[in-house]
Formats: sequence, C-alpha cells, structure tokens
Amino acid sequence: MQYRKDIQILRGVSVLLVVLYHLEIGAFNSGFLGVDVFFVISGYLMSALYNPNKKLEFFVKRAKRLLPAYYFVTLATVLAAAVLVNPNEYGSVVTQSVFAVFLSSNIGYWLENSYFSKEAFNPLLHLWSLGVEIHFYLMLPLFYWIFAKFRGALPVLLVVSLILCFFVVGISTKTSFFMMPLRLWEFLIGFGVGSYISKKPAENNSRFSLVGLIAFIILIAIPMMSVNGEAAEFVHGHPGLHALIVCLATAVILIHGLPAFVENTRLATFLEQVGDYSYSIYLVHFPILTLFLYEPFSGTILKAHNAQQTLLLAGIIIILSILMYHLIEVPLRRSEKVTRWLLIAPVVIVIFANLGVMVQKYKFTEQEMLIFQAWEDRSAYRCGKLNRIIDPTAISCEITKNIENPSRRILLVGNSHADSIKSTFASVAQTLNVDVRFMVDNIPLMPGGVSPEKLIKEALNRKIDTVVLHYSPTKINLPNIQKFAKLAKDNNIRVAFIMPVPVWDKHVPSVLWRNIKYNETVPVASLDDYRIKNQALNIELSRLAGVGFTVYQIADIFCKNQCQMMNDKGKPLYFDETHLTLSGSELLRGLFHKIITDAGSNGLPNDSVKRML
Repeated sequence: MQYRKDIQILRGVSVLLVVLYHLEIGAFNSGFLGVDVFFVISGYLMSALYNPNKKLEFFVKRAKRLLPAYYFVTLATVLAAAVLVNPNEYGSVVTQSVFAVFLSSNIGYWLENSYFSKEAFNPLLHLWSLGVEIHFYLMLPLFYWIFAKFRGALPVLLVVSLILCFFVVGISTKTSFFMMPLRLWEFLIGFGVGSYISKKPAENNSRFSLVGLIAFIILIAIPMMSVNGEAAEFVHGHPGLHALIVCLATAVILIHGLPAFVENTRLATFLEQVGDYSYSIYLVHFPILTLFLYEPFSGTILKAHNAQQTLLLAGIIIILSILMYHLIEVPLRRSEKVTRWLLIAPVVIVIFANLGVMVQKYKFTEQEMLIFQAWEDRSAYRCGKLNRIIDPTAISCEITKNIENPSRRILLVGNSHADSIKSTFASVAQTLNVDVRFMVDNIPLMPGGVSPEKLIKEALNRKIDTVVLHYSPTKINLPNIQKFAKLAKDNNIRVAFIMPVPVWDKHVPSVLWRNIKYNETVPVASLDDYRIKNQALNIELSRLAGVGFTVYQIADIFCKNQCQMMNDKGKPLYFDETHLTLSGSELLRGLFHKIITDAGSNGLPNDSVKRML
C-alpha cells in the first residue's frame, strides 16, 4: 500500500490526545476520542491489507505487527507489579494479564467496571482497544464474505451497529464502549472508504484538500468537545454523537488527504514522527503512569502531584517509547523467529503472573493478607451482567434463586450501600422461602434516579409486599422517602428502613494495614459519635414510623465499646471508607432475619426509633 503521510499525522494526533488525556491535563478531557480515530484508520488499512485468498498470511502479518510488543508490555507490567504493588492490586493485575493473553482485555474490563472508573488498579486498561481491534480482525473474513455476497451489506451493517451502539449507550455505557459489535461501525467507516471510495487521497485538487483541512481542524478541536464518558445517552455520552463526528472527519481526511502546505510544515513532520512511534507510545505510557503514581488501596492514579512530576513522566514515556520501538517493536516485527516468541509468550506471562502471587505470599504476614483481600470480599455489582443482557429494560432483578412459591416478596432498594448488603440479605431470605428483588438503578429515590411513583409501580407489578430501604448517610433524600412512604401506605405495602452503617473518613483496609506496617494510629469512633451524626435523620424518620413503616437500628451491631473496623477473625468490615465487605454484611444476618420475619406479621414493630431517641 502507498505510504501516506497524512495517516501518520493522524496517528500522531490521536496518540498525543490519548496520552495527554491519561496524564489528566485539564484541556484534554476528551482526548479518549483519539481511539475512535485509530479504529477508522484500522478499518481503512484492512481494506487494503486483507486478501481473502491469503487469510493465513494476513493473520500472521497482523500477529507479527501487534503481538510481540503487546506481550512484552504485558509481561513487563506483571513483573513490575509483582515487586511494586500490594496483593489486592496485584490480584487485579494477574486477572488483567490473563485476559490480555487471550486478546480479550475489553471483555475483562467490561466484566468489571467502566473505563472511566478509577476504583480498581488497572495498569493494563489501555489494552481494551487492542482487544476490540483484534476481534475485528478475527471477524474480518466473515465480514468480507458478507460484503462480497450481498451488495449493500456494508452500509446496512454499519448503520445497524451505529444504531445499536447509540441505543445501548442509554442502557449500559460500558457495553457500547468495550464490545466490538457496537464499535464495528467505526471500523466499517474506514473499511468502506478504502473499499468503495478511494485507496489514496485526491491529488492536486486544492478545493477538496481544503475539505480535508476542515476535517483536520475538527480533530484538532477534540479537546474542546464536551463529552461525558459515563452519560447514559448518545448526545453527550460515549461512544455517541461526538465519536460519530470524529469518525466522519477522519474518513474525510482518508478520502481527500491534507493540503500540501499543511503536510510540509514542521508541526506536520513532528506529528508524522510521533505517528511512527504511536504504537509503542500507546503500549508503554499507561503502565508507566499507573505504576509510577501507584499508592496502596488507591486504585488507578493518573494525576501527577505537580507540573515537575508531569514533565518527568512525559520524559520517561518518551525515552521508553523510543527504546520500545527500536529494541522490541521493529526488530521483533521483522524477525523470522518471532513466531516462536508469540507461541510461548502467553505461557510465560501466565507462569510469571502466578509466580508473582507466590512471591507476594512470602512478602506479607497472614494478617496483612486478610486486609488485602478486602477488595475482593464483595459480590458482583448490582444485578450482574447476565441480568442486564437478558432483560436490559428491567428496573429490578431477582437476587434469590429457585423459589417457586415464595411466602412473601421483598424489594431491596438503595444506592451502593444497599448493593454491599444484598448478598447476605438474599441468603437469609432464601432460608425463609422469601423472594427478593433488587433495584438495577444505583440512585433510586435520589435526584436523577427512579422516582417514588415509578418505584411504587414496580413494587405493584412485581407483587411486592415489603420494600426495604438502605442508603449511605449523605445520600438519603428525605422528601422522596416521605413521598414513597405515603404511596406505599396507600397501596398496603410495608416499608422497612435500615439505618446507615457507621462510616469512616479514611480508607479502612489502608488504615488497618498502615497500623501493622508503620504503627500508625487507627481512628476511633464510639456509639455516641454515631448517634450524634444521625440524630437529625432519626428525628425525621420517627415522624414516618408507625404501622407499615419501621426503622431498624444497626449501630449497636457495629459499635459496642467502640465502632469496629474488622471482625474477630481479622477481616476488614469495609472495603473502602464506607462500603461493607461480605464479612461486614454478615454481622447483619440476625437483623435481616428479623426484618424479613417482621414483614410476615400483621404489622411491623414501630418502637425501634423510640428506643434510640
């Protein structure tokens, strides 16, 4: 294929946008759109590089082009993490490396959380895009056959993928973000340009090259685009309208190229050189940022402490990217023996990842290991992926199993604090033959979440007789709670309100570990402290308490002499500052039993608030 300087310039712009976004430089908050440019370019190049009569040769060349450096970075990250990070974060790295080995990092992160979430330590997060791209390559023979067999199939498939992408963004933003079928339209825009419009840009046509210049200005303006990666709608969300604009602008440049006076500037030459190194830069930059800025129990940190540290990180990225390009990417791509490395690399990565686990067991005491396991001591988020796939429009899901003739039906409602108790609550209900449903929405009865009217409608449709509410102390919307309580009473539905758990100002596992490691003081809180913090809430809730509405106190369970951070076995009760682990929620098993059995009586007890006041 003819060399195109404009494509290298596009690559340079795209990788700089992504790196500056990851460096969290404020002016580049939309820099992640650079990946969309890469997807269009990839589709365009595949239209020229794929030969249906030489499928094996195509895949071998793609593997040699991408995988040596890809596996090298994965292995280097695993080895560095084994030395630098604690077991809770290292466990995440091992899982990420396994998905990377199977070329499915996008699926691994889809199973976990949003690309924009920083709760977990994800030094290999950037490999998601390569997972999407590789899945496109694997499906390319099928797509090519369909396009050859059915005229007009490409635009139809492109439009279907685009519509589905925009639709699913409103249901699950991360599904549209991570899954190849919903990103397929971006590749097909490039593939369509290469297959049906032009294999090379229009030459000596100043009018149309100026069209390419306008498109280039749009791409340069990406930092000024207002995109919310977690917005559940396609206008401001991602991938959405802005991604479509960026992809179309890229397609215009692929068709018309850039004016000669632009390509001949020093800036264009610099961007072309960056484009040459773009793959190495992309692979190297993210692990460097996350490992350099790593702090125990702090998830993924990308923001440097100051400008000097940002410049230092930029310098390290530049140096290691150059070394990566000249010592790994190019030599291995051209090596005749690289196939052997590609066969053994996945095995080597898995072996070293597991050796790292063994090494870490010797580095830390048994008590430290219990603390590190707090992050894993919790259930799947909300209703889990399968429920969302099977019934994407449902606003609640069943969390008990195989109860054919339940004695009662309960709906558990609340934010992330309700999520942290749901497994234990469902376990208790299961033993009592009670069906429990849980809200899909993370902010029900809160601003922007499910309204009181919609919640009562769901309860009636599901034949719910009792609704159990539980929230974090700062997220309780009393007007909505009051409105819902009235609607529930009018519809003969009981309401049980579980008071907030004691919360802390500091990350609990980190505090416990630093107490062991550095003898740092553990914060202390008493039952009286809890009562003072929640006194106003108790007063308001006492006005609702009566037949059909009960408030259940939990402070006595956590705060006897003083509020606890760990159980008798040394396991943390919280996996962060405020959310209970499964071990923490187990302390509430007796209370859950009482709530469920009370719900089966003619009336709910109403003296629990009075006892506290």
